[in-house]
Amino acid sequence: MNTLRLNKYFLIIVLLAFFGTTNILSKTVIQDDKKINEFASILKQKVLLSNDQEAKVINIITELQNNISSKPENKSEFIKTAQTKVETLLDSRQKMKYDIIKNDLWKKI
Repeated sequence: MNTLRLNKYFLIIVLLAFFGTTNILSKTVIQDDKKINEFASILKQKVLLSNDQEAKVINIITELQNNISSKPENKSEFIKTAQTKVETLLDSRQKMKYDIIKNDLWKKI
């Protein structure tokens, strides 16, 4: 009888820990998505990106976040690569506007 009771309590504790961990991880993912969308939105407003360019920027920043989370020690290298990719998407007018805001913009990552 006591074994059954202990098993129940153990199962409840394990389930609570699992759901708590899942909740924390989902909040982190949501915060990352907000940060990515905020970055793309600021860039779209300031540099006047097209919808296609915005989608590509979101993909680049998502890839950047994944790379940073897998190898945080290479963060600056990953950021430089992402900056280069974003810059290749821009035309000459957009690049002039981007150069003005890029330092402040990339500090948010």
